[in-house]
Amino acid sequence: LEALVTEAGAGAEAGADGGSARVEAAASLAASLQPTGTTLSDTVVGTPVPRLLRHALREYQHVGLHWLATMHARRLNGILADEMGLGKTIQSIALLAHLALERRDWGPHLVVAPTSVVLNWEIEFKKWCPAFKVLTYYGTIKERKLKRVGWTKANSFHVCITSYKLVVQDHQSFRRKKWKYLILDEAQNIKNFKSQRWRTLLNFQTERRLLLTGTPLQNSLLELWSLMHFLMPDVFASHSEFREWFAPVAGLAAGAAAREAEARLLRRLHGVLRPFLLRRLKADVERQMPRKFEHVLLCRLAKRQRALYDDYMARGPTRDSLASGNLLSVINVLMQLRKVCNHPDLFEPRPVQ
Repeated sequence: LEALVTEAGAGAEAGADGGSARVEAAASLAASLQPTGTTLSDTVVGTPVPRLLRHALREYQHVGLHWLATMHARRLNGILADEMGLGKTIQSIALLAHLALERRDWGPHLVVAPTSVVLNWEIEFKKWCPAFKVLTYYGTIKERKLKRVGWTKANSFHVCITSYKLVVQDHQSFRRKKWKYLILDEAQNIKNFKSQRWRTLLNFQTERRLLLTGTPLQNSLLELWSLMHFLMPDVFASHSEFREWFAPVAGLAAGAAAREAEARLLRRLHGVLRPFLLRRLKADVERQMPRKFEHVLLCRLAKRQRALYDDYMARGPTRDSLASGNLLSVINVLMQLRKVCNHPDLFEPRPVQ
């Protein structure tokens, strides 16, 4: 707590009034665009669902599309922070489809995501909007070089999907291209403004930026500034100016006064930043969610799996590990049995002919 107050109060500089006015003006505009509800009956939605989409949006997703579209129209970037499972990917695709249909803006757009979900983005594009030409950028150095052949030509692709790792490795190629939208999935990956990843992505040529995250606003001033400066560097221009704008009474010692100062700081901070963020929870839209069914299917072990399982359990070291009661030893036994159950080759590899 004391570190937070000190951090927020340190580095105060003159000229904060201009920064304050700039932040307040942008926040006021963004606040006016916030939806008043999660359904079409309790909020005004003027953005039609793009005909390019192959599937129907749920009402809260339609509301999210309208918010994204109006933020774009007002030249504001934002953070879509819906809880995991509510379709942030789908709403992002719907936004790009809206821009293509209503504004004849087909990109190119750049989507950066963790490696584990890059292919999922490609699948969702093919499922929801196959009209987009999608370039999934991955592979070896040679394979990626081949993917870049001709990509400077107009309409060679509409959307490029890649990972945080590769976008940093090949940043020179990405930096030379002018992007319409830069969409960052799991945006907590750029919360550190001192990281190479943050600096690299910040310097890309892009007209608009959209951050996707399943987590709410954090309470770290530095992390919040990293995200907001990345979104709108012209509004949240200076780190020291940002700290000054949100600075509580400086010099407070730890105690009740410091806790009150922290509470005021966080209320002010979240009050300004929240208009740029749209977050819905599953509890808010549960009536729109499909019913969840869970079916438990039991799978018997194959002959080889059963033989490996029984052999491993009969080994002396295995019995000794279980008898010892040591937590790490028991966990190791369970992990070996898990390998047998998932696939026997994980436990006992066989030569490939």
